[in-house]
Amino acid sequence: MGPIHGSLFLLFLFNTLSVGVEQNWKFKYTTLKVLLACIIPFGTFYIDRKILSKL
Repeated sequence: MGPIHGSLFLLFLFNTLSVGVEQNWKFKYTTLKVLLACIIPFGTFYIDRKILSKL
């Protein structure tokens, strides 16, 4: 189960950076916060509600 979880985590990181570049997100304001939130359990739900819903 570990390698699958690690692969999905790396895929999430790659997709976050890819979308950040494509959508011209400010790195410090949006992209970095999304990347940090993926480390905290359920942090992506908070970021989705507070930051990404405004975009």
